[in-house]
Amino acid sequence: MKKDSNNLSRAEQILLFIYEHGDKGKTKMRYEDIVVGVFKKYPQDFHLKGYPEYPDSSDVIHKPLYEFKKKGYLNAVSKVFSLTERGIEYAKQLTGKGVADTGDRLSRTASTEVIRIKSLEGLVLFAKGAGNELTENDFYNYMGVTVRTPKNAFIGRLETMNAVIAELKGHPEDRLYDGICKYHEFITTKYGDIIGFFTKN
Repeated sequence: MKKDSNNLSRAEQILLFIYEHGDKGKTKMRYEDIVVGVFKKYPQDFHLKGYPEYPDSSDVIHKPLYEFKKKGYLNAVSKVFSLTERGIEYAKQLTGKGVADTGDRLSRTASTEVIRIKSLEGLVLFAKGAGNELTENDFYNYMGVTVRTPKNAFIGRLETMNAVIAELKGHPEDRLYDGICKYHEFITTKYGDIIGFFTKN
């Protein structure tokens, strides 16, 4: 459902700007370009306090960006940002070009993850009843991260995977989806200590 631009939160305005001015979210954008860009598009919301002619580069932009990263909507490396598949879908909903209710179809994010996961050796082992043979590497492969992944990026991936699993649970009749859901529960429980390490305050 399209959201009126006047009713968008500041965070949503930022995400929508990255989508619209970054080649539908595919182009990487520098923090400074985002600061200037959202100021030009929404000057009443992003000007420096007391100086309406200047953009505000403080937490009013910084915090939403990193919250979006933790939710799995953004990739961020050295203050350069781009939307993930999940972020693109959310931005499309804000523009009215996305479909919030996909009915029996999976979202693009979920479909992409299913294709990735079903080829994992860990899932094959689990399906054969050899869950005891799964290693930390299988966990990292499932999550789509590495041991060196930054904390917020890991949290973003975890949010994305949880959202994907929630979608798959809506299709209990599909054996592949059901198997992935069971694999998710097993491997995230087995390596809950790793999740705890990345998500602790």
